[in-house]
Amino acid sequence: MAKKKYSINWENDEPSSFEVDGVTYNTLDDIPNWKDKDKLSAMVLAASEDGFEEVKLDEKEIEELQKAADDPTMERWVLGGFTAIAMVALLITVFSTFSNIQKITKEESTPGRVVDVVTRREVVDQKNNIIRDYYYPVIEFTPIDGHKRTVQISEGSDSAFYEKGDEVTVAYDPEHPLDARIKSAGSSALMWILPSITGILGIAFLGAVLVVRKVMSA
Repeated sequence: MAKKKYSINWENDEPSSFEVDGVTYNTLDDIPNWKDKDKLSAMVLAASEDGFEEVKLDEKEIEELQKAADDPTMERWVLGGFTAIAMVALLITVFSTFSNIQKITKEESTPGRVVDVVTRREVVDQKNNIIRDYYYPVIEFTPIDGHKRTVQISEGSDSAFYEKGDEVTVAYDPEHPLDARIKSAGSSALMWILPSITGILGIAFLGAVLVVRKVMSA
């Protein structure tokens, strides 16, 4: 593969134009290939240190001036970090999705009843001292083992969706009956919040990496 030839034309100790394999550019910003731009920038720096004389170097000589460019650059570190974040987020998505599918597959359903609603006052904005009430229903149901259980649901809401005496359908793990939830569209949606968020983040970061790599290799 033929090596590229680079040169800089000077006027009054200032670069007036740049050449890459015989193609002339008025400024560094006009050069489409970022690698060519970096090499010519190194030549400008080398020329300034040598007294602003006309510089014509082949690619091998320029690469010697740019040993630092052969080391991992900030862009590579950033791309590596983004790639790692994308991989971790996608792994969390896969793991949590698999865990949810396993949980739903194992769950049994049975009728239940709301026997109480616990109200908790929680700080949602400590800086502005904003406090909000959250409501946690307590349900009573009889799982497949025949022993009645009473469980306070771990997912609370800022609105009292359930009242004492409401009849509900309870989904629970037969091996761990206290791992129970009220079977509803809301509780099912909550299960998929984590994999949805991590999945979107993972795809976004991976997409950004692919786009940047494509631009850098252009």
